This record gives sequence, C-alpha cells and structure tokens, in this order.
Amino acid sequence: MRLSRYVALAPALVAACLTLGLPEGARAQKPVAEVQVAPPYVNLRVGARHRLSALAYDKDGNVIATGVRYAWSSNNVNVAQVDSAGNITAVGVGTAVIRAEAVGSGSPPRHGESAIRVRREGP
Repeated sequence: MRLSRYVALAPALVAACLTLGLPEGARAQKPVAEVQVAPPYVNLRVGARHRLSALAYDKDGNVIATGVRYAWSSNNVNVAQVDSAGNITAVGVGTAVIRAEAVGSGSPPRHGESAIRVRREGP
C-alpha cells in the first residue's frame, strides 16, 4: 500500500478513535461550572467513617452524569482523612475541610467542600 492510501484513511481512523476507541472520561464533555459535595457539614466522633459524594454541574445547572473524576483532599489530615472515593475517617479532635476537585474536565479547576467536625469518642 502506498503512503497516499494511508493519508487518505487517516481522517476516518481519527474519527473512529474519537467516537469509539477512547476510554470513558477521555471523550469531550461539557465544561464543569460547579461542584457540590454532600453533605456540606458532617459531625463525627474519633474513629468514625462517613462517605461523601460529589456532583458536577454545567453552566446551565444540569448534572454532568458521566466522565467527571474527582481528586479528594483534606486540609487537616490530623483530624479527617479522605480516600480517592470520598470516604472520610475521623482520626483526631478538631475541624477539617474535605475538598473534591473535578479533574480532567478541560475547564478551569472547580471544587466543592464539606466541613468536618470531629469530637472525642464517648457519649
């Protein structure tokens, strides 16, 4: 096959890869305008666990149901730790803010937060 045939096939191959061959989340999606974390406030005792959830919204306020990944972080890991799925563990008395940032959305960074208050164990 000559080079000119490959060049002629290139647009069709690119189009096929864009519509079929890319992994979920790699396709073009609506830009994220807002991220909300639920619940926005959590009170826990030391040693307790709780799962947070995040939702991304487009500029029209519609939920972006697929293709959004979140990077979870805690501003105080001595009080509350969070894993990559939004599961938090209360490890010490105090307050922390858990943040979920939409990553790979192709838009400016957007994040939502939940305030965590951790009390001592016991009644």
